[in-house]
Amino acid sequence: MDYEGQKLSEILFYYIIILFGVIGWIYGYFLQDFTYVFYSWGVGVGISILLCVPDWPIYNKHPVKWLESIPDRSQEEPKKSK
Repeated sequence: MDYEGQKLSEILFYYIIILFGVIGWIYGYFLQDFTYVFYSWGVGVGISILLCVPDWPIYNKHPVKWLESIPDRSQEEPKKSK
């Protein structure tokens, strides 16, 4: 998962949790039962785990370009001075 993928995953997580929490709160308010808030929130957590935890290909669209490796100096032959 690259850095942009991490950002996308975190944003999806926040919006899913908030959306299901708000829907559960409204539904529980009208039915006068607070357990529906927890059920809805639990479903939101489950969905967000399925969408945000695995390394899906959508999270790997911006790979990080690392520098080329530098050869180790201890493995080079010493230069002879004349």
